Amino acid sequence: MHSTVDTAGGGRPRGIEEPLNLALVHPASRALLPVAVRLRVPPNAISIAGIGFGLVAAWAYFHYERPAMALAGFAAMLAWHVLDGLDGMTARATGRTSDFGRFLDGFCDYSVFILVYVSLAVAAGHEAGLGVSLAAAALAGAAHVVQAAWYELQREVFIRRSAGKPGFAARDAVGGFLEVGYNALQARLMPGAQALDAALGADPALRVRYAETLRPVLSAAAILGATGRTLAIFIACLAGNPLWYWLWEIVGLSLAALLIERARRVREAALLEG
Repeated sequence: MHSTVDTAGGGRPRGIEEPLNLALVHPASRALLPVAVRLRVPPNAISIAGIGFGLVAAWAYFHYERPAMALAGFAAMLAWHVLDGLDGMTARATGRTSDFGRFLDGFCDYSVFILVYVSLAVAAGHEAGLGVSLAAAALAGAAHVVQAAWYELQREVFIRRSAGKPGFAARDAVGGFLEVGYNALQARLMPGAQALDAALGADPALRVRYAETLRPVLSAAAILGATGRTLAIFIACLAGNPLWYWLWEIVGLSLAALLIERARRVREAALLEG
């Protein structure tokens, strides 16, 4: 996004990118980019195509007790991640970025996870009862939304501030009530952002210190990224019970988010005081 920072294939600084994206997803997306540009494939069509791999993953994971099917589900989700990276790369390469494309990308991302969560919840109903499995999946899904909203916001704010821009910027809610609600959730997850934006804007040296101080926090926050969830789902299915994933999502990732948020607030407060 800005030339002074070493960026990954998704346009984000490498230091805050998810490891699986760096190792596999973005290289695969970059390899497909010339083909997509040459064929003039619309970025939004790539986003929608990703849901097709989500359907394949949901079908495969419905049979998660067979290792080969769990592997197929994992592979299908990896293919979706590749397309999820490719749509943004194609949009930037062809000058076709848009607010609607951004909304559609997020909508498709959540749709894939919803498909997989529902499939696993029904398939794992015999483990603890269908009602318990569905309730656990719903609670995990709610935790997922809050964690992802927080993670995406922190990453976006860090990138904008590192580039010398105000971190928290209002967006047009082209996605109707869904995006209005999501934007409101994100605003509640980052109180006091304007004060730090004002301080950074008036002090270029402080902006450099901000990037150095907050980069480790954003690097740790990559545990909340989508590819990490994809890997955790696969591991839980190989272990023979998707309920382990619900537990990881509800307890493990929620605790991680709380600890990382605390670290972020402490470091930002120290910057303002110093």
